[in-house]
Amino acid sequence: MLSKFEYDGELNPAFRQGEFELPLAAISTYLAPGPLVPRLVHVSSAGVTRPHRPGINPDMEPPAVKLNATLGGLLDYKLEGEDAVRASGVPHAIVRPCALTEEPRGMPLQLDQGDVIKGKIGREDVAELCLALLGEPSALNCTFEIKSTVPFSQPWQVDVASPPAIRDWGAELRAAALVPGPLPRMKTPEDDAS
Repeated sequence: MLSKFEYDGELNPAFRQGEFELPLAAISTYLAPGPLVPRLVHVSSAGVTRPHRPGINPDMEPPAVKLNATLGGLLDYKLEGEDAVRASGVPHAIVRPCALTEEPRGMPLQLDQGDVIKGKIGREDVAELCLALLGEPSALNCTFEIKSTVPFSQPWQVDVASPPAIRDWGAELRAAALVPGPLPRMKTPEDDAS
């Protein structure tokens, strides 16, 4: 299985669409006693519900949403992957990061549900979040988006003499008051404006 994209953001010429199967049901047999926490963390993408959502102006959306059809329905497949995880019954968390960057960890962040936020997020922050989710009951069976509050046009730089503190992901997730359920809450941009 090869990624559809190369590291330079261009389409991978070696990518060939093919069958992919991941049996998830067996994961539930490994549940330990104690508080139930996600056993599977699925990294999807912000924007997966937008290509077919009524009232969305594609010109105001990130490139992946605008180019979903050109990219072979990439976001549609990511949403199908989310649906498969939800249907599996495996305790999970689904993370929808906004545009991934190579910027260092520690940016100020925003978590939300409803698939309306836009922005960027460093890969290091997403990786740390994924590890933290495996021990966080407040994210059980939740789908949510994450982005930095730093504007796209502003690069995030860290002073090596005083790096950012280790983030308390549990506190961040609890403060976000995530709502579990089979599907994320659907909001429109107007909901955020009110």
